[in-house]
Amino acid sequence: MSDPVYVILAAGESQRMGFDKTVTPLGLRSPLARLVEALGQRRAVIVVPPNLSDEATRIAPAARIVINREQVRGMAHSLHLALSLIERESPFAVLLGDMPSMTEATIERTEAMLCGDVDVAFPVDSTGTGGHPVLFSARARPIVEALPEGDTLRIARDDPSLRRASWRCSDRSAFLDLDVPSDWRAFSDA
Repeated sequence: MSDPVYVILAAGESQRMGFDKTVTPLGLRSPLARLVEALGQRRAVIVVPPNLSDEATRIAPAARIVINREQVRGMAHSLHLALSLIERESPFAVLLGDMPSMTEATIERTEAMLCGDVDVAFPVDSTGTGGHPVLFSARARPIVEALPEGDTLRIARDDPSLRRASWRCSDRSAFLDLDVPSDWRAFSDA
């Protein structure tokens, strides 16, 4: 199986936060810069709104930047835009642009699960709640492409026709995202 292409979804409107959380420095680096660092040399497609394209290019010069001009259409629309740039036979992964604790170890462990006849791989917490990244085999692509508009990635991840593999992640790397100002203020690199 070829290496997955990572889709970073960073085109949200950040209405609850009140500022562009993916590119705003949080400590020394923005959440997007932290994700790019965790990805290392892996191929990435980053979906951003028009006003963040220059900053995303500066943060991730090796990534392909896709502009989502219709952010109100939701996460699935951003994902569909990114998939149009990824080879059909390639596995792909989804990361949220506001996950500042993502680590290369979490990425590697999840990648190791996507082998053989596994269609979807992702970390879970102690309650079984899924986290990121969510990796999809090329066989799962038609199901992801058929997602309706909105924030519906779980529909594809949990599709009964797909074979899933998960692993228990005991740290916050796979689960912490920054949705409201109190999340931002509470974040630390610890």
